[in-house]
Amino acid sequence: MKSDIERWNAKYDKHKITESIEPDPILLDHRSLLQGNGNALDLAAGKCDNALFLAVCGYDSFAIDASYIALHLGKKKAARNEIELNCLVADLDSYPLPKHQFDVVVVVRYLNRSLIEAVKQTLGKGGLLFFKTFNKRFLEQKPSFPPEYVLEDGELSTWFRSWNCIDSNDGKPTGATQSYWVGRKT
Repeated sequence: MKSDIERWNAKYDKHKITESIEPDPILLDHRSLLQGNGNALDLAAGKCDNALFLAVCGYDSFAIDASYIALHLGKKKAARNEIELNCLVADLDSYPLPKHQFDVVVVVRYLNRSLIEAVKQTLGKGGLLFFKTFNKRFLEQKPSFPPEYVLEDGELSTWFRSWNCIDSNDGKPTGATQSYWVGRKT
């Protein structure tokens, strides 16, 4: 049986390098919040589109992913667009995130509940968090998807209840298959 890392490398090995940067809509919808000061981290970055967008916004941008192939694609796209991008191949199940080092953290389509406290601690005070991933309605479309990787309604809000919420669809019965939470660390 292939490990998760081998499976992701095999998936990304089929991708072609493009020049266009295609960040998740959560970043585009909240572009006005991104002032370009400091360090930004894209966790489970994949092909690095979110990290590249944050670099374009003026941040020193860092991408972490377990797939060296995905990060290689991101670095090539960065080079084609003349963007500086810092990449780190790391298994997030065992890599210790640095504390209070980032002004923006983005987590999109990745859920590891055991990392939530580390994600919270890697942001500095006043830092922005963009968290978006699949919720339980996604299982209606993809019943074979592992249920431990989907959110329950209201779960994101519970994790960040002491923070300032800017925008969220967490728990709203919209039929959306992904939930998101955008806010600032207090």
